[in-house]
Amino acid sequence: MDYALQNMDVGLVLLDTGRRVLAINPAAARMLGNRVGGPPNGLVGASLHDLHPPSHRAKVELLLAAANDPAAPASACSMMVALPDRVLVLKASALTPGDGAPVDGALVNGVPVTALVLMETTRLANAAPPPTAVPVEPLVKLPVEKGQGLVLLDPADAVYLQADGHYTKVHTAEGSFLCTLPLSELEARLDPRGFVRTHRGYIVNLRHARAVERRDGRAVFIMAAPGAPRVPVSRARAEALKKRLAL
Repeated sequence: MDYALQNMDVGLVLLDTGRRVLAINPAAARMLGNRVGGPPNGLVGASLHDLHPPSHRAKVELLLAAANDPAAPASACSMMVALPDRVLVLKASALTPGDGAPVDGALVNGVPVTALVLMETTRLANAAPPPTAVPVEPLVKLPVEKGQGLVLLDPADAVYLQADGHYTKVHTAEGSFLCTLPLSELEARLDPRGFVRTHRGYIVNLRHARAVERRDGRAVFIMAAPGAPRVPVSRARAEALKKRLAL
């Protein structure tokens, strides 16, 4: 096991905010098959989405969004990619280089960079197989506090959810309620067809979204609720949401 670890290649790919490859090391080029041919830097400038089939691109976007979200669990920033002859483990992490930091001969000048680390699990012949993920139990009701008791809300009644320390504030058309579950767990257990994470501190129920507008250069959702509350959209999640809503 120790010998396998010492001799295992680690691939590294750097992406810009447009999901284009800024730099790639030889190990990553070999693992990816260097699909465009030529030297390892032949992939520089390529779109990450072009390296994945359309059916996997939404999963890749979720991975990259989690990498740029400090509140996201570590499990959300990694995935396994099954290839015909091997399995790759991919880990994404957001980097913010300092002004003038060189990346493959270019200057990033403070622009956020996402690093993808790749490892081949087949190189660890004696390693134990990864644990099987336990299916997440979907939430049929939202447990919230009301007075001295507990009320079970229909998730469809939640207009948006807001992180409140280790708990979550559930905003409805009738008022706000405290839920003792953290926002990250609610994100994993609520129906992803309707509920979407717009910001590290917010989840929006798209069924109650009335419009999207830009304020001070940032997008916000305007919700169909008393007072037309505005829910922020982080820059890291804006591109994925635009594709989700066909904007």
